Amino acid sequence: MFDKNHFKEAFRSWVQRNPAASEQEALDFCQANIPASCIASHFWLIEQSVQWFKWVHQTRAIDDPFFESIDATEARKHVC
Repeated sequence: MFDKNHFKEAFRSWVQRNPAASEQEALDFCQANIPASCIASHFWLIEQSVQWFKWVHQTRAIDDPFFESIDATEARKHVC
């Protein structure tokens, strides 16, 4: 049986260990750690987790002026 509380704790831990991860990597983590048979019934959990991930990155960018989200880093690569 899938334990959503264990998943949430694992996701929180993953976010802390991967501060420069992208939103796609967060989504990949969710999809890899929720059994395929539970994806449909726990889609809300994936959405909630990714939204929390985005909030953490936005908050980190506000609190730490030296923190650059992955989006800023990627955008800089495309500046001529």
